[in-house]
Amino acid sequence: MQMRLISQLSTYYVTALLYLPVVIALGVPSATQKNPQLLTSPPPIPIPIPIPIPPPVVQEQPELTGEWEAAKAALRNPDCCVVSIHGLDHHLRVLQSYFADNGPSDLDLRARIRNKTSHHDCLQLRRSVSLMERDADKDADADANANGDAENIKDPCTAALVEIARGVASLADGPLEGVCEDVLLRIVCATDYRAIDPMYHTDKAPLRGYVTLRGAGTEFMTRPCSPKEYVALRGLGKGDPKSVRQAEELEFIVMKGDHYECKSPAKMASAVTNYSWMKKVWTRMEACVHRSPPAVATGGRRVIISLDLADGDDDREWYQANTKREWRSGMTQRKSRLVA
Repeated sequence: MQMRLISQLSTYYVTALLYLPVVIALGVPSATQKNPQLLTSPPPIPIPIPIPIPPPVVQEQPELTGEWEAAKAALRNPDCCVVSIHGLDHHLRVLQSYFADNGPSDLDLRARIRNKTSHHDCLQLRRSVSLMERDADKDADADANANGDAENIKDPCTAALVEIARGVASLADGPLEGVCEDVLLRIVCATDYRAIDPMYHTDKAPLRGYVTLRGAGTEFMTRPCSPKEYVALRGLGKGDPKSVRQAEELEFIVMKGDHYECKSPAKMASAVTNYSWMKKVWTRMEACVHRSPPAVATGGRRVIISLDLADGDDDREWYQANTKREWRSGMTQRKSRLVA
C-alpha cells in the first residue's frame, strides 16, 4: 500500500516538473493584463468654460411729466422759498381717488423709495394700502412673477407715486446732487382732523414736497421771513396777509428747509451781503415758514402726502443740535392726532 502511494506521488511530481517550463514561458496574467486601463494615463481634468452672464436688465424709467427742472432752477434763487410743481394734475387726481376717496379711514404710513427700484417700492406701498384687482387673481399674479413681469404691472396709482418720488429726488442740489437719490414718502389719512392752533415752523431738512389730497391745505409764507417776522408768526400765529397764503387741494408744493444748499451763481456773487455769514447766524434764511391749517370745530377728513430727501439714516425728522445731526421721534410742533 505504501509502495503504491509513493508511486502515485512520484508520477504527479514528474508531471509537474514537465509542465513548469511551459507555465513560465507563457507567463501568468498580471494585474495590468487583467485591467489594461491601468497602463493608460488618467483622463484629463475637464476645464470649466465660463458662461457669460448677461448684465441685469435696467428698466427704463419713464420721463417725468412734472416741471421739476423749472422748480429746481427756481429754488436756487435765494429769494424763493417755495414753488408749486405744475404738470401733475392727472397723477394727483389718481392719488386722490385711491387714498382720499377710497382709501383707509386712518393711516400713517412711511416708506423708503429707492430711485433704482422706484416702481417696485411704490408697487409694494400701493399693495400695502389697498388690494389691487390683479392681486385678487393669485394665478395671474404668480404667472407674472414667474415670467419676470411683476415689475411691468401697470397701475395708475403706482405710476403717480413713482412720478412724485423721482421728481422730489431730482431736486437734490449742492452736495446732495447725484448722491442722494432716495426719498422718504409718508401718507397720512385722518377722518377727524383736529389740529388746535398749530405753530409756524420750518423743516429741519434740505427740502420737503407736500400735497393735500383732501381737506385744508398748508399755510405758508411765500417769501423768506426775517427773525422778527418769524417770532411774530410763532407767538401770534399771524403774519403779513400779503405774504401768507394757503395751499389749494391737489397743489403740490416744495418747501425749502433749514439745510437746503445749492450751487447758485447769485449766492457765489453775494460778497456784499456776506451770505455764508448770515446763513450761519440765521439758519432759516431761505427756509419756508409754514404750518398745518387750524382745524374747524367739527373736525373733518384730511389726507396728505409728504416726501423728504433720504439724506439721513431714518425716516423721522431730525434737528440740529450744536454741530451734530440727531433724530427725534414723535410729533413735536404737531397737535393733531395724525396729520402734521
